[in-house]
Amino acid sequence: MNASSSALRFTLGFICGAAASIIVGSLFIPRSGIQNREQVANRGIELKNRAEETVRRAQEIANETVAKVQVAAQDIIQRGTVSATSPQ
Repeated sequence: MNASSSALRFTLGFICGAAASIIVGSLFIPRSGIQNREQVANRGIELKNRAEETVRRAQEIANETVAKVQVAAQDIIQRGTVSATSPQ
């Protein structure tokens, strides 16, 4: 497992834990049912937006990693081609 994968898993776990904590905590605060439902809905929207941002960032990291691997693979192929055509 690489560092970006570990960081992504940690971030997603953190967001899920925070979401659960917020929801459970908000249910124990003395407010009316309407206020609780509104707050839970607002927190849900907020967490959805955070999750979308995390996914977007993970996609960027994945795309950057793929690009780096492609460049490295092309470099290795190029070196192999040069070595194969070089006189010995």
